[in-house]
Amino acid sequence: MAASPIPPPPHPSDRRGLPWLLAILLALTVYRALAIAASGLDLYVDEAQYWTWSQALDWGYFSKPPMIAAVIAGTTAVCGDTALCVKSGALLLYPLTTLLIWAITQRLFGARIAFWTAITFITLPGVALSSAIISTDVPLFLCWAAALYAYLRALDDDRWHWWLAAGLASGLGLLTKYTMGIFAVSVLLHLAISPSLRRHFANPKLYATMLVAALVFAPNLVWNAQNGWPTLAHTAQISGLENGVNGGHQGLNWKSFGDFVAGQLGIMGPVLFIAWLVQLAAARGWMRDERYRLLACFALPFLGAITAQSLLGRANANWSAMAYVGGTIFVVARLLEAQRMRLLKAAIALNVVVGALAYHFDVIADTAGIELTRKNDVLNKRVRGWREYGAALAARQAAHPDAILLGDARDLIAEARFYAGAAGRAMLKWNPRRIPNDYYAMSTTLAGLEGRSFVFVSRDGALPPGMAERFDSAAEIEPIHIAIHRDYALDFHVWHLAGFKGY
Repeated sequence: MAASPIPPPPHPSDRRGLPWLLAILLALTVYRALAIAASGLDLYVDEAQYWTWSQALDWGYFSKPPMIAAVIAGTTAVCGDTALCVKSGALLLYPLTTLLIWAITQRLFGARIAFWTAITFITLPGVALSSAIISTDVPLFLCWAAALYAYLRALDDDRWHWWLAAGLASGLGLLTKYTMGIFAVSVLLHLAISPSLRRHFANPKLYATMLVAALVFAPNLVWNAQNGWPTLAHTAQISGLENGVNGGHQGLNWKSFGDFVAGQLGIMGPVLFIAWLVQLAAARGWMRDERYRLLACFALPFLGAITAQSLLGRANANWSAMAYVGGTIFVVARLLEAQRMRLLKAAIALNVVVGALAYHFDVIADTAGIELTRKNDVLNKRVRGWREYGAALAARQAAHPDAILLGDARDLIAEARFYAGAAGRAMLKWNPRRIPNDYYAMSTTLAGLEGRSFVFVSRDGALPPGMAERFDSAAEIEPIHIAIHRDYALDFHVWHLAGFKGY
């Protein structure tokens, strides 16, 4: 077959800078682990829920495919059920993703640009913050970068093992997050706009790659079919597209769009994001270079799809994260080829400062004499007080040892499962209408527990309608109050419910 139009690296074995990169990645990972441990911050509700999933591995869950649960199961099997260990998958996988980005860039532009691209990626504000939070973006970054590297190698020599590796990585990406499907769009777009690569539309290896991805992903589809397609329904719900094209909005959702664009400045850093947009706008300078067209194909469809979603419904800033694999390589290569090293170093320095501010938010505020409040505690308000909540709830249950913990909200159950000990792990959800609207509603039931007693926790000051009538007695016990800031606290009402009569 004809050679790929993507030129091979001038020095394929050039590894200059790689030892330094490995040392920097190790030092940065150790620093981030120590900073997370020193912060004393609790698990965010999604992290606590993902940990719950890791205790019962399956091919799917209410809101996500299974990869995130498998990652947490792997890390906690090694170092135990601590908050740092739950988060450690992010600390371990981002350096691997960075090395893949180095490898992609080295094949396209050589070792020097590869080194600076890797340094830029690992210090992006979005990556720095995400390294402290285990989320589906973490393994998805790894799968996306691995699939892109394998695809690039497949174009180089058309060997079966690279095509199949791309299919495997893509399938694992789909088991992480459904937006991995945009990778296929990027591949088809790239082949279509590259005349010398269109021959691959008749290449059986391309379709074998798709088949491998589909087979790897298939168990999650089977699980969804067996459980009423909850993950797809949840995805439509959180996107704001559930109730029609605009998700109930009249016209385009400009507020969501504005918030999304502002979020991109935060994820990539303002200097780099603006520089990337400027470079993209100067299309005449890069459109004829197959390397940049490749990178654009694996960044712009993803960014464009999520941007459109932010206009039609809603989109969180991090939903576009995969665009920054190709986007980071693109902007760093353009800056260095234009001899703009000072601008790149300034952008990296700014991003490092932003990352440090996030990691040492409390210490910096305390040193500056700034009192944290509901308004200015923008990073950490949602990850404070849950450890105390779990201990207080466990104490309420210990006073009624025959009672089972019961809650009416996903976050209250998720955090209790992690922080309330053995009693928390058995916590159930009050769901008399049997609506499977979250993981705990799907996976727990009060069937067969007639006659049992419960300790019920809720943010509301009154029992849900009709609940008291379903028990022989209902008595409110000591509430839970956890002061976070002068103007912010976690407050929960607690009841002892005896003699369950059934739904």
